Amino acid sequence: MRKTVASLAVGLIMVGALSSVASALPAMGPPKAMVGQDQWSIGLGYSYSQMDLEGSGKSREDPGSGVWAPWQSSKHDIKDLTSNIVLGQLGYGVAENLDVFAYLGVSDAQDEMKETLSDGIPGDKYKGLDCGFGFAWGLGARATFLRDGDVTWGGLIQAIWENPGDGDVTLSAPGADPSSLPGDVDLELREIQIAAGPTLQLESFCVYGGPFLHFVEGQIDASVSARDSIAGPTDPPNRVELSEDIQEESVFGVYAGLQGEASENTSWYAEYRMTGDAWGIGVGAVRRFK
Repeated sequence: MRKTVASLAVGLIMVGALSSVASALPAMGPPKAMVGQDQWSIGLGYSYSQMDLEGSGKSREDPGSGVWAPWQSSKHDIKDLTSNIVLGQLGYGVAENLDVFAYLGVSDAQDEMKETLSDGIPGDKYKGLDCGFGFAWGLGARATFLRDGDVTWGGLIQAIWENPGDGDVTLSAPGADPSSLPGDVDLELREIQIAAGPTLQLESFCVYGGPFLHFVEGQIDASVSARDSIAGPTDPPNRVELSEDIQEESVFGVYAGLQGEASENTSWYAEYRMTGDAWGIGVGAVRRFK
C-alpha cells in the first residue's frame, strides 16, 4: 500500500514537471489499476469536449499605414472551445496496484474569441477559428489504494499535450465587415487531470467516478492581414497580430462512467466529465495481454 501511494506521488511530481515544458478534456477511465503486474495493454479512445478558457497577452495593429503600433496588453474570453481527440494507449503493469501508460493520437479545435475591454465597449472578435487535426500525446498512471468487496478505491493522473494543426480565423472589428480580415491561427494546449474515487463491480459491468482536478495551459497566436476594399494593389495591408497565454476557468469537476467486458481480456468504457466551465464525453476499448 505504501509503495503504491509513493509511486503515484512520484508520478504526480514527474507529470507536473513535464507540464511546465509543454491540452480538450480527454477520457480518463476507471480510477484504479487494471493491467496486472508485468502485463501490457493496448487501447483506443475517442473524446468530444467543450470548455471555456481565458486568454491574456499582447496584440498590435497596423491600420494600413505600413507601420506597426506598439504592443498592447490584451484579454480574450474563449467560449466553448470544441475539440475532438483520438488517442491510442499503451499501458504496462508496474505492480498489481500500479499501471503506467502513454498516449499517442490526434486532436482538433474550433472556437470564437471575444476581446475583453475594461471600459465595457465591445472589442474585436476572432470568429470561425478552425484548427484541423494535429499531433497529440500524453503520459499517465493509475493506482489502486484499497479493495473492499465489490468496491475498489483508487486514483489516476494523466497529462495530454495537444497541438491542433494551423487553422483559419476571421477578425471582426466593431462596425467593420466581418470578412474583411481573414488570417491564420496557431493553438497549443497542455492539460492535466487528477482523479480519485470508487469503482463498483456489478454482475456484468462496473460503475466508476468521482471528483477530479482539471488544469489547462497553452498559447494562441493569430495573424490577420487584408487590404481595404478601397485600397490600391500597392497600398500596405491592414494587419493585426495576437499572442496570448490561455488557461482554464474552472479547476474542480466530477466524472462518471461504465466499464464492461467485451471478452476475457478486452474491456470497453463510456463516460461523462464536467467542470463549472467544461464538459466532455468519451468512449474506448482496452485489451490486456502478457
